[in-house]
Amino acid sequence: MLNRRMFLTVVVSAATGILAACRGGRAPASAVESPGPTQTDITVEADPTMTSSPAPTATPTPTYVRVWLDQSVAPHFSSAAADVIAVLDGIQSEPSLQTEQVNDPAAADVRITVAESGALANAIVWARAPLALVTSPRVPISGVTVEQARGLIDGAIAGWSDVGSPKPIDVFPVTIAGSGSAAAPKATVATFQEFVTLFATHPGAIGLAFPSDVDFRVGVVPVGGVDLLRSSDPPSDYPFHRDLILDLSPSLPDSIAASLRGAAVTPQSVGTGGPRVAVTLVGDVILGRTVHTIMTRQNDFAAPFRLVADELKWADLTIADLECTLSDNITPPTDPYTFSFMTYTKGVEGLQLAGIDGVSQANNHSMNFGVQGMHDTLAALDKVDIPYFGIGPDLATARRPLVLEAKGLRIAWLGYDGITGDTYGATPTSPGTSPLVADYVAADVAAAAGTADIVIPFIHWGVEYTLVPTAQQRAIARQAIDAGASMVVGSHPHWVQGIEIYQGRPILYSLANFVFDQDWSLETKQGLILHLFFSGPRLAGLRLVPVLIENFYRPRIVSGADLVTILDRVWSSTDTMEANPV
Repeated sequence: MLNRRMFLTVVVSAATGILAACRGGRAPASAVESPGPTQTDITVEADPTMTSSPAPTATPTPTYVRVWLDQSVAPHFSSAAADVIAVLDGIQSEPSLQTEQVNDPAAADVRITVAESGALANAIVWARAPLALVTSPRVPISGVTVEQARGLIDGAIAGWSDVGSPKPIDVFPVTIAGSGSAAAPKATVATFQEFVTLFATHPGAIGLAFPSDVDFRVGVVPVGGVDLLRSSDPPSDYPFHRDLILDLSPSLPDSIAASLRGAAVTPQSVGTGGPRVAVTLVGDVILGRTVHTIMTRQNDFAAPFRLVADELKWADLTIADLECTLSDNITPPTDPYTFSFMTYTKGVEGLQLAGIDGVSQANNHSMNFGVQGMHDTLAALDKVDIPYFGIGPDLATARRPLVLEAKGLRIAWLGYDGITGDTYGATPTSPGTSPLVADYVAADVAAAAGTADIVIPFIHWGVEYTLVPTAQQRAIARQAIDAGASMVVGSHPHWVQGIEIYQGRPILYSLANFVFDQDWSLETKQGLILHLFFSGPRLAGLRLVPVLIENFYRPRIVSGADLVTILDRVWSSTDTMEANPV
């Protein structure tokens, strides 16, 4: 008999051949014994002490169900395919039912295979896997309609600009084996990894992939308003699926067919990669100087965040670099050119509006007003339950990770001040920021990795007004990842910088300004909202949302030429790093 565990092994190992079933039944006709004496020849007296033996029970003739498994079934469906056997084994109306696997689909009562959604209308859909529309992260597209998605995959749409991309890039349809196929692909690849490598020569490559295969190296395009990065359980009318189907032979008994149909009323959802945890980060939030003046004049301390709050607060966790003091006990500077940044404690109203769940204070402006400023700031944050990291009354506290939990996932945040950590950094006995010391980073990351699912150092570092990080930064980032960091994120240069991938993990060197008054150059007004999507500890997606700071104080999300300009700077920095390895 073929049970679920045996069948699962068959599915995973793609074994073939008939699994022998134990057959009971009658003895062969050639084995009939010769007749013995007749009853009239023997006299037997009854023994009152003996009881009569029960009449032998006839062994029921087993019902055999022959199962054929298409060996091209993707591993994503292996458990679901094995569940078919579990259901057959559990059919109460057929106590003698036995299953066996056959190699010939024509000889099977139940054929298990995978097809495009709706390919066999009369078959049972047993399990369903949505397919994500994936392309290069360098294709600036925020979403397409269902009709546009079909045109892109089928090759009917030749250019990304035809579906709204502000940057003209040729569409290059690709079939990824085992998942969805293009109608007329320009290339076929065996694995998701091979698809990613195509971006170097075909930046407009597009394909369909199981969400559980997708990672941060691709862009996932929302289709018809459904974003498979934000939701791993799309609605039933989502157009792109692969289905595990049961094709039943007419010879299969009606009772068995009915049991299978009853068990498949709601198809299993597979290949999704599981629930997503969304994490959003932004760079430098500096509520002092001109920003403070504007908020005070408007009597609106949430004003800087009003255009972007909706883009920030939907995430499970939102983190920012708070690069200023919050105090009602210190008089704000009146010098419009001051480099000491502060505002009143009402500045937390903007953080609350944006749904910010934690802030880094590991930067060169957190200690602008000394220990009093630090105490006032942390007290203001405590009052509204916004936790912080990268600062503290002593070095041990400043280096301690902030661990936040979302949907059962524990994420550890570490902050480091690479600009003034040597002067305003905490010591074993005095307050300050957590200084950027490579050995500290490695030790802290390793310790945090032992208790948290994800570890993210948020580092304040680099050279202002530069596009490419220093070799020292790149070395520290790699050391952090070697120690167990899931990724590394940075800020401070006031310019966006590129992305480096090391050991399969991303390093984003600068998210640039987010709220600040540096209106004197285009580059200092540009910034990034970073969205991260985790499936367990795996980084399943990464999305950049460019912003432009307007009127000296408030970021707004951009599109069109402004979007292309900012992202092109990110990719230019990325390419420069790739051409100059360290």
